[in-house]
Amino acid sequence: MKRVLILALAALVLLPVPADAGLFKKKKKAAKTEAAKPAEKKEQRPAPVEGLFNVQKHKDDYYFQIADSLLGRPFLCTTRFVSTPVNLGVYGGELVSSHVLYFEKHGEQVLLRVLAYDATADSTDQIHRALEAATENPIVASFKVDKESGDSLHRHHTSIKVTDFLKGDNILTGFGEQTKERFKVAALKADQSYIDGVNTYPINTEVKTVKTYAARGGSQGQTNLASMLTGQATFRLNTSFVLLPKEPMRPRYFDERVGYFTESHREFSDRQQQVRRRAMATRWRLEPKSEEDLERMRRGELVEPKKPIVYYIDPATPKQWRKYLIQGVNDWNVAFEQAGWKNAIHAEEWPENADSLGMSMEDARYSVIRYLASPIANAYGPHVSDPRSGEIIESHIGWYHNVMQLIHDWYLIQAGAVDDRTHSMKFDEELMGQLIRFVSSHEVGHTLGLRHNMGASSATPVDSLRNKAWVEANGHTASIMDYARFNYVAQPEDHISPVGIFPRINTYDKWAIEWGYKWFPDVTAPQLHADGQLVSEADQERLLLNKMTVARLAESKRYWFGGEGNDNDPRAQTEDLGDDQMRSADYGIKNLKRIIVNLPEWVREEGDLNENLGQMYNSLIGQMRRYIGHVGRNIGGVYRNYKSVEEAGNVYVPEEKARVQRAMQWLDKQVLTEPKWLINVPYIQRLTADPQSMIRPLADLAVSSLCSASTFNNIVRYSYASNAYQPADYTRDLVRLLFNDAKPDRWRRYVQARAVPALIEAWKSGSTVESRPYITHALKQIQQRAHAASGDAATLAHYRDLELQIRLIFEK
Repeated sequence: MKRVLILALAALVLLPVPADAGLFKKKKKAAKTEAAKPAEKKEQRPAPVEGLFNVQKHKDDYYFQIADSLLGRPFLCTTRFVSTPVNLGVYGGELVSSHVLYFEKHGEQVLLRVLAYDATADSTDQIHRALEAATENPIVASFKVDKESGDSLHRHHTSIKVTDFLKGDNILTGFGEQTKERFKVAALKADQSYIDGVNTYPINTEVKTVKTYAARGGSQGQTNLASMLTGQATFRLNTSFVLLPKEPMRPRYFDERVGYFTESHREFSDRQQQVRRRAMATRWRLEPKSEEDLERMRRGELVEPKKPIVYYIDPATPKQWRKYLIQGVNDWNVAFEQAGWKNAIHAEEWPENADSLGMSMEDARYSVIRYLASPIANAYGPHVSDPRSGEIIESHIGWYHNVMQLIHDWYLIQAGAVDDRTHSMKFDEELMGQLIRFVSSHEVGHTLGLRHNMGASSATPVDSLRNKAWVEANGHTASIMDYARFNYVAQPEDHISPVGIFPRINTYDKWAIEWGYKWFPDVTAPQLHADGQLVSEADQERLLLNKMTVARLAESKRYWFGGEGNDNDPRAQTEDLGDDQMRSADYGIKNLKRIIVNLPEWVREEGDLNENLGQMYNSLIGQMRRYIGHVGRNIGGVYRNYKSVEEAGNVYVPEEKARVQRAMQWLDKQVLTEPKWLINVPYIQRLTADPQSMIRPLADLAVSSLCSASTFNNIVRYSYASNAYQPADYTRDLVRLLFNDAKPDRWRRYVQARAVPALIEAWKSGSTVESRPYITHALKQIQQRAHAASGDAATLAHYRDLELQIRLIFEK
């Protein structure tokens, strides 16, 4: 059934203004004078390059020839950064804007409209007429029809000049107002902006531009720009126009229990009594080739898709790493097999004779892992999807050269105690290759539609992480889409091999791919439900998938999607491992203590001025920060489990008091009491003149977990649960924890000196009407203790200062 896209916005159509009669007479007279001169021969324009839009360049101008068959057809317009000013905080490959557009002809003009896919109605429903009559898609650009294209071979095309549009400042090929505000830039400088090239292919046209903007707001507005001394910022951008399929793919409606990226819209229907927003999972279009394949599917046999998912490796990639990138892609076949497909995905090197084959890496028909010569230590996996259905059209994974530094430092610090191959600043080729392979698989997962699953590792008991047989068979996390990195819990005496240390495509990943890509051969047409309602094919699939999801989640925690760590659930955190953050962090610290004493030997390179040692020491401190953050999330945490009506149990379960108390005790033992092992190493003064300054940020993080307004707010908010920490008890225990020493040492004085301002800040802002009284009570208790304190001069000065800070806020 055909769907119509509608957005409720008004638009103004600009029509040509008639020429003045007087001016017309003057032009006629001038023409008579010129008649005596020989006619100048017009320069012939070059033939256009054929593609989605035929592209013609004449001198400094660009023209698009738009086929009549494309008028009204939707296409996706995405603009991304290619390069940005230094220190701006965004990088090449990141998205600037994305819109669905279409061209329409209006007399001697071609109008470009935004098709905002926000509301849909089936064309067979009566309500479709109401939406169509009441809404208007906005016009974002208009072009005069170019009658001088000089190309008689393309009579069924309309030519328009697009130079000013492409290099100008607009929401499609430049920056909108929100983007300008974000980067503190003002007007576009046209004389310092230009089109760097236009290439066109069968389903896409690519435009490269360089655009310079004036910085705004004086020095404050320029602080993040590398060009702050010049007062302007230059960006290199790439705008892609990608044709969307004529017939949208059948959508798969999103389920919060399985982590997919989504497209969404509001759906209107004659049969509904309430308008709902529909979210659709983004995924590739995998379809069986024939009726025979459908029969094989019914028998449970694997079949090959009509069009497999193929990734090409950028020829700029160093040869030694190509095979590992390919393996990272091919590893996903085991997940697609669970969904019923064989040979569904593979990678191969970009052909050496690509030019003769007419292949280009900018052609949207080819998905490529692009290798970028950049010092950025990262990789990313975006994809372009059809907002009407969620269908992924193409993907270009960005692989930064310096990602190797990132994975080197991760692996040395997290696995250095159990894998001797890590004891160097340069890993051997096989080890680095396997690290590249796992990162490749993770990024490919994103391009298949999968979001991070930060909760996957919580399904693994901590004891299992040290069980050689279990962890080598099952992996240390249930998903490669987690940020679980490596098994830092494993101890040297466990003798666990890299198989039990590295992440892999695992239980959750296979289930997520099955959920997103399984084909239902018997869902072929709308069906009447028992209540007399007509159920669409997509809704039939939704109900079948719901039954599968309920069954899987009842079977094992390893199928659980924990989200992306943004909802205060202690189980869904980045970089953590196991079902108990306190225990896993203790094991991690044991390994850090082994690693820290060996760093000088492991990272030694002749002539190095301690740069290697400083880099890896900071990485080790960073790992300790992670452990503190993992434990701190348990204070005021709440578990969230999305459930359908068929599943029993509560969706929200506040953290129990006993676990919060364990987290507080852990912070007291490992952080609030000075972690001297981090600075009592012979080489510390080769790195700093003030060793304690290296670890004070750890205390800051622990204090923030305990004293922030959000912590008090959550303790109060979740106190309704029978086993939850009551706010009065938490307040009393917190003060005792922080001020348990009659004569605090220098470290404890620092902790207390950070805690009081943190509580004052929470009291001033961020706290709720319910939580503020408890913060007041905590400050009053501290004030009384400070007033009654005795001791040496340092202790007395410390407590008098704390007492004064508290007194001043209450006296205002």
